[in-house]
Amino acid sequence: MTTRINIGTPTQYDFALPRVRHELSRPFLPEGGGRLLDFGCGNGANTVLYADEFASIDGVDVEQERVDEATAAAADLGIDNVTYRTYDGDLLPFDDETFDHLTSYEVLEHTNDDAASLAEIRRVLRPGAAITISVPNKWYLMETHGFDLPPSWMKWNRVPFLSWLPTSVHERYAQARIYSKRRILDLLDASGFDVLAHDYVMPPFDKVQRPAVKRSLDRTFTAIERSPLRVVGVAHFIAARKRA
Repeated sequence: MTTRINIGTPTQYDFALPRVRHELSRPFLPEGGGRLLDFGCGNGANTVLYADEFASIDGVDVEQERVDEATAAAADLGIDNVTYRTYDGDLLPFDDETFDHLTSYEVLEHTNDDAASLAEIRRVLRPGAAITISVPNKWYLMETHGFDLPPSWMKWNRVPFLSWLPTSVHERYAQARIYSKRRILDLLDASGFDVLAHDYVMPPFDKVQRPAVKRSLDRTFTAIERSPLRVVGVAHFIAARKRA
């Protein structure tokens, strides 16, 4: 069965998660900057964090509304080395071997075909270029994208342990793919990438409105991050290099 892919909701500019991803990515960025592609840029909240580290940045997304938001935000921030555009979700509008680095955060699970998307990503990267990406972790305690299950009024997201269902069941009803560590690493290897690093991203609870609750959750997951239970992090972070 094929997952019923839904377009994701982008993060916000004041959230902690984009900064966490940026810090994890920094050791793998090319020296001297160059040209960056943000694959699935959304509203640009991740993209703009790299503006000082690259000579030029391109962001692509399938939604014109998001591209418009990102363009307006970059103008408001006085960032003039970022260009956003839409694409058809299949073929990237760039020549072969154009980019020195690629970022993509919580996007691959929403693509029509993740292997085909990685093939396109590989095509537009220069020899030896790296990618830094994140994808949702199957073993996180909650399903974050939601399920298409009755009754229709029920919101089947943030439901504990739905993500732990067998892949064949999950992908029959889920609104996006989800990845075990082995699944994403095998996919990258089969797509022509050598993995440089893997880590688990802990949930930052950006959307939690009550400060006391947020502090409690942060303390809990800080402890989890320092223990073998870190495998229940919300996402996988991976750095990988285009194989020669």
